[in-house]
Amino acid sequence: MAIHPTAIIDESAVIDSSTEIGPNVIIEGDTRIGKRNKIYPGAFICRGTTMGDDNQVHMGAVVGHVTQDKAYRGEKSYLHIGNNNVIREYATIHRGSLSESATTIGNGCLLMGGCHIAHDCQIGNGVIIANMVGLAGYVEVCDRAILSGGTMVHQFVKIGRLSICSGNSRVGMDVPPFTIVAERNEAWGVNVIGLKRAGLSPETIHELRKLHRTFFRSRKARSDVINELKGSPEFSSSESQELITFIEESKRGVCSRSRR
Repeated sequence: MAIHPTAIIDESAVIDSSTEIGPNVIIEGDTRIGKRNKIYPGAFICRGTTMGDDNQVHMGAVVGHVTQDKAYRGEKSYLHIGNNNVIREYATIHRGSLSESATTIGNGCLLMGGCHIAHDCQIGNGVIIANMVGLAGYVEVCDRAILSGGTMVHQFVKIGRLSICSGNSRVGMDVPPFTIVAERNEAWGVNVIGLKRAGLSPETIHELRKLHRTFFRSRKARSDVINELKGSPEFSSSESQELITFIEESKRGVCSRSRR
């Protein structure tokens, strides 16, 4: 194991011998770090953190620190990080707020400089969280979603799969999968470029665009529109059904069509 002599590592930390630890890194006890990770100078890995393999934690990042929830009273909680993630400079990730609760980061995520992931957030696989994004507590971000720079997300919001939030968005409602969201809870359309990159067929993308227009432009009650969409043979793909189910099950309600 390559450990710089200035690193401070608790003797109870469990770290694989293939992990590289740079100068002035601090790793507290009750931590487990897997294979081939690279911890850059000045990073701080706090207790309760479990990290898989092939991750990068860059300079000044604070990983697994105590929650900023005022109700927190020192309960034992966790941060679970998967494999192949990149955590850039000065990102902050807090562990769970309640006893035995956890914040989780999946696999293959890019968390850019200065972003903040609060307590009890659930981040899927392949997610990109850009510079200075802020996630409040209990936010769920599904696989391959993109949160552009400066996006602010209210607590308990769910961000759907393969969606994208435009830069400086303010998101307080759920973001349906495959959707572009901008400004303040405005649904601007389907994330066509992202869907093409994900390998969805032109037919599926066309179907999703038609479904999106049908739902967001309807003047009927949302429950009535959902019932019509569920029974329509036009929207039979698994992606369309995923979008319909997401809207139907949303507890906060979803973002609205832009009036611009």
